[in-house]
Amino acid sequence: MFLLRTIVFIIIFSLILILAYPLLIVFNIATGGDGFGLCNELTTCNIPITEGPKLLVFLIGIFFFLVFLLRLIMKYMNSLQNKNSIL
Repeated sequence: MFLLRTIVFIIIFSLILILAYPLLIVFNIATGGDGFGLCNELTTCNIPITEGPKLLVFLIGIFFFLVFLLRLIMKYMNSLQNKNSIL
């Protein structure tokens, strides 16, 4: 049961990181960074038009996969608790 709770914590933490990643990129560029390797020089930055949608689809896909895993684990934990119940 402890292992399942640890996995749930890791999944929830990963979901928060996935949601915060675009904000971290924008913050890094705003403070003079390169957007974690996205753009070396802001004035001469040449990012392909498909880079944003690819990142969006990738992050949304991972997000829904993790939500699906979280749902499965929570259903399994509920079934374990019902089996161990006295009633």
